[in-house]
Amino acid sequence: MTMPNLFLVAAPRTGSTQLAHWLASHPDVNLSLVKEPNFFAAHEFDPDYVTASHLNDIDPTRRVSRPTQFAVFRDPDRYAALFDDMTTPWRMDASTSYLSCPEAPARIHTSCPGAKVILLTRDPFTRAISHYKLAQRTGRTRARLGDEIAAELTGQLPLAARYLLRPSQQECGVARFRAAFGDQSHHLTFEDMVDSPRLALDQIARFLSIDRHGFDLTAKARNSGAEPRFARLNAALLRCGLKTQIRRALPLWAKPHLRRLWFDETRNAFIHPNDIAALRTALESPCES
Repeated sequence: MTMPNLFLVAAPRTGSTQLAHWLASHPDVNLSLVKEPNFFAAHEFDPDYVTASHLNDIDPTRRVSRPTQFAVFRDPDRYAALFDDMTTPWRMDASTSYLSCPEAPARIHTSCPGAKVILLTRDPFTRAISHYKLAQRTGRTRARLGDEIAAELTGQLPLAARYLLRPSQQECGVARFRAAFGDQSHHLTFEDMVDSPRLALDQIARFLSIDRHGFDLTAKARNSGAEPRFARLNAALLRCGLKTQIRRALPLWAKPHLRRLWFDETRNAFIHPNDIAALRTALESPCES
């Protein structure tokens, strides 16, 4: 059974998709066909919620044949099969659920001895705003930011549905991984990566003992927060599952063309100043489990 030995551990909306593409451009690094298989945090994803929210981009119980973003793998053999054909020195899992999951560091350390961890974080406030805009773009919410914050603060939402505050409490996650992996972990920030991608990749190359010239900085990933042109239709398609089915069926070459038709890069959702203040206040609270 082949297991990953490199983990890109980041909160959502911290640039992990772009960094994963840059890392995978190196001849010594291979990324799972499912960028985020979420195996070591699968217990936080209630199966009924996953089904109702259409979270799985592919069926995790079947063989994966093409690159995709997200699925919740629960079966160890199916998870390991993602890495079986890899011959590169580094085999990477880039799930964004691990940083906020208290059990993930120990589970990874036990199952993947000798693995290394790259930790990627972002300013908590800008991360949360970016995630809120993503939720609007995908149709997962049409509610005001303040209402979304209130829903999360009640503690009534499933863990997988807490996308604003819990993933933004990154310091606690970093501390847990540092405790588990010590000098086998490397921490960088979204801000430093954007400011100097080459420097960030040079540091990673030293951490992994690979050639610093092997990365292709032209490898671009697209995971934007543009507004949909047809917001109500976008949300309806997501709720009924048709959006997920279309995404699965579309060939890779067609997706950029459809994206240009469906999203408006010039539009940006208005967020009320009171909601901005509420978010800043909520982010001052201590980490939750």
